[in-house]
Amino acid sequence: MTVDDELKHGGVRIDPDRTHWVMWGEIDGAVQKRVEAELAEHLRQTAEEPLTVDLADVTFIDSGGLRLLYTAVEAKPTPPVLVGAPTRVRDLLRISGVERLFILED
Repeated sequence: MTVDDELKHGGVRIDPDRTHWVMWGEIDGAVQKRVEAELAEHLRQTAEEPLTVDLADVTFIDSGGLRLLYTAVEAKPTPPVLVGAPTRVRDLLRISGVERLFILED
């Protein structure tokens, strides 16, 4: 798979102007492997700032994607705010028992 194919599959963009991530497409183990170190560094650099994550364009999420979100929970003093989480994402959070660790906004 080429880099272009990987980016079409799904990914995470860090907003350079604030503590905000935008996730899109399929957020799975392949995406986790590709972006985990960059996201962890971003969390270290913005440790005290609240994090928001835009999930409106996520079409699929599995345990790899869930792990990326959970990493933010561990790194921040306040719960990450998940914006526009589709039903499938909310369902996974609820089934996994971690929904209460996040603030969900439409």
